[in-house]
Amino acid sequence: MLKQRRTLRNMSLERIIRDWKVRHLEPSRPVIVAPETSLAETIKAMMAERAGYAFVGEEGRLLGIVTERDYLLKVIGLGVSYDAPAKSVMTPNPTVIHEDATIVEAMRLMDAGNYRHLPVLDTDGGILGVISTRHIISFIVEHFPQDVVNLPPKLDQKSLTVEGG
Repeated sequence: MLKQRRTLRNMSLERIIRDWKVRHLEPSRPVIVAPETSLAETIKAMMAERAGYAFVGEEGRLLGIVTERDYLLKVIGLGVSYDAPAKSVMTPNPTVIHEDATIVEAMRLMDAGNYRHLPVLDTDGGILGVISTRHIISFIVEHFPQDVVNLPPKLDQKSLTVEGG
């Protein structure tokens, strides 16, 4: 980790997000439920991990994802039983990213699909972890604090000095 920090100090933020891989974001252990897990148990698993999603998987393979948005649009107020299986409301075949994809590719996917979480797959297609917008923001803030602190309040604003003048 110390060697990684030293390397980062000598590189620009633009180069890091363009060249470094998703695995450098250190994907988190995801919340995974079986397809037949009830919606009630799925919600409990999400709440226990303070996660806004649960992957629906079987034998290490990703089948779908259930998000907070899925509950709002597909369950609440629609008479769906909380005994129904997670697979009944999951989004099948969600957008994924592989661990060897670049950070900028992850950012583009998340932006284009308005995703907060992306499943990360290993080279064999198995579930490796999850990255979120928080992973990317934390990575940038931790490794490039000066770039973040010195950002102008408006993206089109050009600062003439470090102090913002």
